[in-house]
Amino acid sequence: MIPRNEDDKILSEEDCRAIDALLEAGLVEGVDRAQNRDESAESKRQNAALMLLRKLEAYPVEEPDSLLVDATMARIAREERARRDRLELHTPGWNKRTQWADFGAVAAVALIATGVGWPIAQRMRAAALEQNCANNLRTVGSSIAAYAVDHRGNLPATASLGGLFETPAASKMDWSNYEHSGHLLLLERNGYAKHDSLHCPACTSGPACGTFSFRVPSVNTPFRLQLMGRTPLVADANPMIHMRRVGNKAELAPPTSQCSMNHQQRGQNVLFADVSIVWMVTPVINGDNIYLPDGVKDSESLPLSPQATAVNDIFLAQ
Repeated sequence: MIPRNEDDKILSEEDCRAIDALLEAGLVEGVDRAQNRDESAESKRQNAALMLLRKLEAYPVEEPDSLLVDATMARIAREERARRDRLELHTPGWNKRTQWADFGAVAAVALIATGVGWPIAQRMRAAALEQNCANNLRTVGSSIAAYAVDHRGNLPATASLGGLFETPAASKMDWSNYEHSGHLLLLERNGYAKHDSLHCPACTSGPACGTFSFRVPSVNTPFRLQLMGRTPLVADANPMIHMRRVGNKAELAPPTSQCSMNHQQRGQNVLFADVSIVWMVTPVINGDNIYLPDGVKDSESLPLSPQATAVNDIFLAQ
């Protein structure tokens, strides 16, 4: 501690040391030393300090005013209420206590939650529809297998949609009045499948959108299940045929994607002849587009007249 001048009535350095030692001893060391005949100067200083402290203890002090205590407690309570009000957003009446900063924070959180949650919800819904579509195709596959067993291995084919089993020149139909997926209706008519299972539940924009596309037979080749091997048999709607029928590509998805419109051209479910289901992000298998006949590159060059395909060509039409 800094030593002080006695003229200033300030404790000297010796007094400070003595009081520090007295405090460290618990304010009793000076009394013990006062009982010793060889009392040192430091002990004398400590005893003098104790005498002053006893005088302070005996100094009369008035009781605090109860009004002052009540006023102090009331002010503390007001400050606590004000602090809680700053943390709350009072919606009724939009009163003065409404904190716009809190409202902005809540709005920001809601906006972020919407921006993040909405795409997730949309993707979850799309995934659920893709799964429901695959379930319908699985039902179609089981129905086709049962139909083939009951009809000597033949795949469903209606007489009213004939012509594709003969030479291409024999066909006089066009895509505007021909629906190849009508062959699958035999499954419903004969009790092998229900009507709802013959459509994709993901698409509701039009009758041609939600239908499934069915394998087009090859020319002069028996249309039998066992001859298909592990090749595509049924899939989501053919977008190329739909574009060919509509003839107005401005209202369709960008031509860069040739995937089915059943799932907004993200991909398509494909049923293979072995009754397996595969989700394909592209309609091309080993260089062969399942939605276009061999040698055709886009919907514009798709022949208006439906025809049987070349041998081993995979073409699914609706």
